[in-house]
Amino acid sequence: MNEEAIHHAREVLNSAGSVFVLTGAGVSAESGVSTFRGQGGLWNKIDPMTVATPEAFARDPEYVWRWYDARRAELQHCRPNPGHFALAQLERNISDYFLLTQNVDDLHEQAGSRNLAHIHGRIWEVRCTREDTAWEDRRAPLPEIPPRCPQCGALLRPNVVWFGEIINREAIDRTERFLAEREVDTVIIAGTQAQFPYIIHWAQSSRGARGTLIEINTEETAFSPYADLSLRGASGVILPQIVRDFA
Repeated sequence: MNEEAIHHAREVLNSAGSVFVLTGAGVSAESGVSTFRGQGGLWNKIDPMTVATPEAFARDPEYVWRWYDARRAELQHCRPNPGHFALAQLERNISDYFLLTQNVDDLHEQAGSRNLAHIHGRIWEVRCTREDTAWEDRRAPLPEIPPRCPQCGALLRPNVVWFGEIINREAIDRTERFLAEREVDTVIIAGTQAQFPYIIHWAQSSRGARGTLIEINTEETAFSPYADLSLRGASGVILPQIVRDFA
């Protein structure tokens, strides 16, 4: 690990007035959450088109729900790691702060993060397919598969974004409002391969003219050429180091 780069990142945060953070699966992976891509990823074990599309759900909602129910049961045993706690600590000390996560778990919230949005939805929420209303249901396993709406009897679905669907509108609005109202001087992108164009766009466009973009990842990504600082290593190791002065 480059100690000089760590020191530089720490100095950047110490003088930061506005911070925008983007997190991906790598941050949660350190808590034992299965990732989707890469070695051992979920999409190497099952075709995502069979469990993560509206068509798959329409064809066999029980099959889709059994897969998500197993994921929810797995997540029950996962806890925030030092990277999650470091970001929550940063939020408490930077008044102008916003976190956008691609993760559907609630580990950021468990660690204490409050000013955040989930661009791909929340796995602990269910959504009525008739009324399009969503609410939290933390039971795992669910007592009924597939679950049905207690109000109208319609099928419930996981409140996550599937392939072919539009990303979460509320998260888009909150993110774009945050970015439109200020010139962000520090952007942190952690634990993501940045494979979605909108993630790359937000990370690039959010940085102000004199801002600094810090990437934290165990390996080089498609985003690395755009970063001012690329810190190689686990976010659970690096993030606590660069927010150390806020302890």
